[in-house]
Amino acid sequence: MQTINHESVFAGFKRVLHKGALIFALIIMVLISMTLYQYQRSEEAVRSVAHTRQVIAYIDALRTYLLNLDTAARQYAESHDPADLDPSLICRQSRCPSAETLIALIGAEDARAARLAPLPALQTALEAGFGALRQRAAADGDATPPERELGGFDKSAIEEIHRILIETGREELRLLETREVTRIHDQNWASALLGMAGLWTGLALLGLYRETGRLIRAGIDAERTIRQLSLRDPLTGLANRRFLNENERHLIAGAKRSRTRMAVLAVDLDDFKAVNDRHGHAAGDAVLLAAAERMKQLLRESDVIARFGGDEFVIVLGQVDDAAAAREVAGRVVESLSQPIPLAGGGTAQIGASVGIAMCCEDGETLDDLLKKADAALYAAKRDGKHTFREAGASDV
Repeated sequence: MQTINHESVFAGFKRVLHKGALIFALIIMVLISMTLYQYQRSEEAVRSVAHTRQVIAYIDALRTYLLNLDTAARQYAESHDPADLDPSLICRQSRCPSAETLIALIGAEDARAARLAPLPALQTALEAGFGALRQRAAADGDATPPERELGGFDKSAIEEIHRILIETGREELRLLETREVTRIHDQNWASALLGMAGLWTGLALLGLYRETGRLIRAGIDAERTIRQLSLRDPLTGLANRRFLNENERHLIAGAKRSRTRMAVLAVDLDDFKAVNDRHGHAAGDAVLLAAAERMKQLLRESDVIARFGGDEFVIVLGQVDDAAAAREVAGRVVESLSQPIPLAGGGTAQIGASVGIAMCCEDGETLDDLLKKADAALYAAKRDGKHTFREAGASDV
């Protein structure tokens, strides 16, 4: 069961990794698409606004130019001074504005160009009249020009020109305002989308963080459980050989610090095979559980009992005054395990125990050395008729 949980934790990590990669790839794609789209819209809006401003500026320049023509002609009519007709006073640019250029700038296909259609002819008439007026002034000096020379500067024509240009300018201003509003709206919409993308990213990160945290906790719990199981006997829940090996230094050092002795008792159940043969392995497991529980009740919390497999147990008495105290515990173990053990079917099982005792410790002696001594003493108890205990001596090493 623990293996299944352990695998599911790492499968969960893999799932989170794939999910996170997919989410971030999707978010990045959305952000890139939004950025490109907004960049295109922004470039388009900037170009549109710049073009509209250029058109407005050209309309103003054309109005100024045509107004200067009209003003110069009327001033000359009053002053008869040819200097009033100086072209440099009317247009200081190398190329004066023209209605044709304005129409081309707006676009001949644009509906607004239809409103400007009369302008080229009107501008041509004004410029032709102004040119004739300059020639007349240059030829006659300060002579008063005939009225017909001012026919090209008819007031109604000038008013028509200004009306067309003013209406076109106002329309361009409205268009400029609309495009500015659209540009700002697009920017706000893009900002909102980026904010939503940021929110999605934050929520995704939070979800992945919580899922990863849950999986890490599950992995830690699984690792702890697996480690506990690796140090415990699965049937009885007692410690196992690995547990004793990993805690060897702690057990021996504890006895030395307390200035007491430590005893290792090797316990082997007598006649246990007969229980399996007669009652079955389920009954044998029940006997092992009962034997483990009886031995635990005889020990202190500082003592350790381990199952090495089959019907072999090891008891480590962490702090005993002398060998007599260890022999007393061994005697109680033998006596307790000699009592009948009830079985689930209503019968009983009769076993016993042989115990070997090894006292700790000589200099440099290890737990493995003590186990070998205790095993040698255990076999001596077996040879002496079972259901008893023996203490290891120098000759048992």
